[in-house]
Amino acid sequence: MLTGTLNERPEFCVEMLDDMRPYQDLRLPQVFAFALLVSSLLVCPGLAQAQFDEGGEQQLVQLINQERTSQGLPPLTVDRRLTQAARKHTELMVEHKALSHQFDGEPEMQVRFSDEDFPSDQEGENIGFNKDLPSAHKDLMHSPPHRANILDPNYNVVGVGAIRNGRRVYVTEDFAHRPTEYSEPEADAVLQRALEIYATTHGMPTPMRKPQSQLRHMACDMALNDSLQNQKAAELPGVHETAVWTTFAPGKLPNSVKGLLAHPLSSGYSLGACFAPSVSHPGGVYWVVMIVY
Repeated sequence: MLTGTLNERPEFCVEMLDDMRPYQDLRLPQVFAFALLVSSLLVCPGLAQAQFDEGGEQQLVQLINQERTSQGLPPLTVDRRLTQAARKHTELMVEHKALSHQFDGEPEMQVRFSDEDFPSDQEGENIGFNKDLPSAHKDLMHSPPHRANILDPNYNVVGVGAIRNGRRVYVTEDFAHRPTEYSEPEADAVLQRALEIYATTHGMPTPMRKPQSQLRHMACDMALNDSLQNQKAAELPGVHETAVWTTFAPGKLPNSVKGLLAHPLSSGYSLGACFAPSVSHPGGVYWVVMIVY
């Protein structure tokens, strides 16, 4: 077990990362406190040549899902892109002979996921090593923050990377919520349908959509600038009101748009959407521009 001195060689090391929970809010057991307070890197024993433990990765996923189903939560689906991200990070831990969520020169977790073309709107990560996988899983479950990642009801996918090296196995567990993935035409249709349903269920006539190809380009420009901008849309002829937003779920409308639909859109509306990454959304998000005439 981890003790209070760095020069000792612990049999168990573990850290966690959940970008939905601020660092200062973590409440780790005393056994983890020293590692987190002293350094984000915990030097571990020397490692020999590494190779992935595919059977061990499957075993960890099974253990994770057993914990979830025992609490009435749906099991997580393995996503090969998350598995790839987890494996690459585990390789770095072996290479550096250390535990960290981000090594020098390595992208942050969100970017690591997006580098595998994986879109997500919530992410978390557990890392550690132990003498065997059941022991590693047991210790993770005994740590409230790590247990919270495993049992987070918002996550729906997981990827695990495990490398057995000598007497120990290094583990990365990557968790995420993967929104429904649409093509841009599909997302556009979902947006239009959401507008129509909201209007008609609130006693308004079905709004008439008018073609306006410039709006998609404006939406993509917002992504390039990583900023919601409505100035150009507002300058189009005949525009009365505008709305701009980002979303991972095109079928869910923001309150500003619901406000526009509280009255009949008698002169119609136009809509443009662009799925693109940005600095604030490295995995990509839908950027949307709507104008009301």
